[in-house]
Amino acid sequence: DEAWNRLPSFISKTNGAVRQRYFQRWAGDLFQPMMKKYYRMISEMDDACRRIVNELEKQGLMDETLIIFTTDNGYFQAEKKMAGKWFPYEESLRVPLIIRDPRMSKDKKGTINTEFTLSVDLASTILSAAQIPIPSGMQGRDISDLYLDSSSRGSGGEKPWRTEFYYEHLLYNWFKKDKNFIPPSEALVRKDFKYIVWRENNYTEQLFQMEKDPFEEEDLFGRAEHANLVRELQARFSELKAAVQ
Repeated sequence: DEAWNRLPSFISKTNGAVRQRYFQRWAGDLFQPMMKKYYRMISEMDDACRRIVNELEKQGLMDETLIIFTTDNGYFQAEKKMAGKWFPYEESLRVPLIIRDPRMSKDKKGTINTEFTLSVDLASTILSAAQIPIPSGMQGRDISDLYLDSSSRGSGGEKPWRTEFYYEHLLYNWFKKDKNFIPPSEALVRKDFKYIVWRENNYTEQLFQMEKDPFEEEDLFGRAEHANLVRELQARFSELKAAVQ
C-alpha cells in the first residue's frame, strides 16, 4: 500500500470510488481473472478492426480512408492501488492513439511520435483529411501536421506543436460526500513537469518531475528549490484555464 499511502490524504484516507472499485476488481485474487478478461476484450477489438480493414481492402477503399483508433480515457488497473479513471495521473490521463493515413510516407509508417495530442485534435484532423475548412473557433489541431511533409500538410503545419496542455476533471457534486466520492482535479501537463491542483480539497497542489519520476511517486511541491518553477507553472496554469472558460 506504499503507493496508495503517498497519495493526498483526502484520497488515501477515504474510501472513494477509485478505492471501492479497486477492491471490487483488482484486489488479491481478483487481479488475474480481471486482467485476462481485459485481454479477451482487447483480442475481440483487434478482430473487429481486422474485419473492418479487410472490408475496406475488399472494396478498394484503403487508399481513400483515414483510420483513427483511440479511446476516451485511460484506466487504473491496480496501479497505486486504484481502479477507474478521473485523475490526472499518467495511468488515467494517457490514451492510445493509432493513425493509419494513406497520405503517410513509408518512413513514417509504424513509427511512434511522442508529441502531445489531445482529443480536441480529432475533429480538426478529420476535417482536414476531408478537405473541409477547420472553423477558427476550434481548439484542436490537425494531427497530420506531425507526420505529413510540408507540401501535404494543412495550413497549421508551420506552427510549433504544443509543449503543454491544461487538463480538467471537475465532476464533483454528483458524488459529493458519499462512498463514490471523486475529488475534482486540474493540471498543467508538460514533458518535464506536471503541476496538479485539487481545488475542492484545501486547494491542494502537487508537482512531479516526469522525466525522472514517470510513475509520479515523489511529490516535489513545497520544496524550496522548485519555488520559482512553481510560480511560473501557477501563472501559466491560470492563463490556460482562463482560455477555456
